[in-house]
Parts: sequence; structure tokens; C-alpha cells
Amino acid sequence: MSQSGFQLSGNAAAIYEDQKVPAMFGPLADATLNVVTLFNDDIVLDVACGTGIVARKVRDKIDSASRIAGVDLNEGMIATARLITEDFDPPIRWEVADATKTPFKDGEFTVVFCQQGIQFFPDDQVAVVEMRRVLRKGGRVAITVWAGVSPFFRALADAIERHVDADAAEQSLAPFSYNGAERLPSILAAAGFRDVKVETITVNRVIADPSTSIPKEIMGNPVGPTVDAKGIAVMNAIVDEVRLDCLRFERGNELVVPQEAHPVTAVAV
Repeated sequence: MSQSGFQLSGNAAAIYEDQKVPAMFGPLADATLNVVTLFNDDIVLDVACGTGIVARKVRDKIDSASRIAGVDLNEGMIATARLITEDFDPPIRWEVADATKTPFKDGEFTVVFCQQGIQFFPDDQVAVVEMRRVLRKGGRVAITVWAGVSPFFRALADAIERHVDADAAEQSLAPFSYNGAERLPSILAAAGFRDVKVETITVNRVIADPSTSIPKEIMGNPVGPTVDAKGIAVMNAIVDEVRLDCLRFERGNELVVPQEAHPVTAVAV
């Protein structure tokens, strides 16, 4: 499966923040931060930051006066991040920019995070070289990637294939197509990193009120407009089939589905 840019349309960034961040990306950020040591004087960059959940979690974890920045190619994501954090003092610096060419100085940061973004970069090697450029010697990088397809997204892709088409189903699985645990160690070493470590964490994706949350999961994904164009009957059929396939994960009025991820960490030489 080829990599593709994660570009959202319309109000999808707001849906992403409302649905995907509490369901998965917030807990995933917490789990990643548990394997990365942070200090109050760290200067932190969140690459492919989305609506900024990693940067916000970092701010909660260390001295709020620390300098934190986030960069994402998607203007809607950055606009949402700015809106959420407009009252922060000092502010988080948000920039719309390509991860392979960021608007920062050499050695400006002590820590770089990239949570579930590198699989969408057209050139992951160039992006890692850019991460090294903006890091000081001894700085740390943490890149979190999925460890296979979760049962929830497998069920979702199967339903989309039945009711939309195979291309849309493949697009819905794009975030899981990148084998970062195998690719990243050599890429990081070649870019000037040492002490590369690949770990495995498990985070539960919590789908509260599936009848309303599953459509939001779909609409917070680039495949959303394609599914939405098929009409409400198709959307409802997909929701029903996903719920049936995930019946074993029901906990009251929630689906609680485990998802494995790999935090890949390294130190800049």
C-alpha cells in the first residue's frame, strides 16, 4: 500500500479533535510520554502535530513556560490547534509547514515528537534528516507508529469495501501500512542518531456511543467524504456491520478495542 498525505476537508479537523483525540490520540500521547524522559527546560517540537495533542500533553507534563512548537501541513489542523490554545501563556507556536522543510533553526530543539505522522510523508528519510537538523546534539526523538491494523479498523475497512469500494477501504487503512519498526532504526542511524530503541505499547481505543462515534471516526479520516457521498443508508449499514464485527469489544455502550503501537526513540549524535 502506498503512502498518501493525510489531508482533511471541511470541518474534519474539528471532528478529529472531538472524536479521535479523546478516543485514541490523547491516550496514545500519554503512553508515548511515559517512555520519554522530559525536563522542565526542554524545548519541544511536535511534527505532524494535527490538532496539537502531543504538544498540549507536553505542556501539562513539564514547566508551562517551556518553549513548545507544532508543525503540520494541514491548515485545518493548525487552525484548530490555535483555537484550542489561544489562551495559553506563553503560547505554543503553531506553523503550517512541510515536515521535510520546517521553519526552524539548526539545533533549536531538545526533543522532537512525531505521533502517527511519518507514514504519510512522501519521503520519510528526508523528514528524519530534518528532525535531526532541528535537534541539538544529545537531543531526543520519539516517533510513534502503529503496530499493525486494529480489529476496529479492519472491521471498518471490510464494511467500506462491501458498501463503497476496495480503493476506499485501502485508503481507510493507510495509517497502518507503514512498517516503522523495521524501517526506522536504519533511517535514524543514517540520519545521525544513536541508541535507537523500538518499544511496544498497547492503548485502548474507546468508541463511546458507537452509533454516533463511528460516523465521526469515518468523517475524521480522508476517506470520509467518499463514504458520506454514498448517503446515510450506506453510512448506517457500515456502522451496523462494524458494531456486529466488534461485538466482543462491547463494554456497556462503548467499544473498547486494543491497539498496539511502537514508540521508536533515539538520541542525536
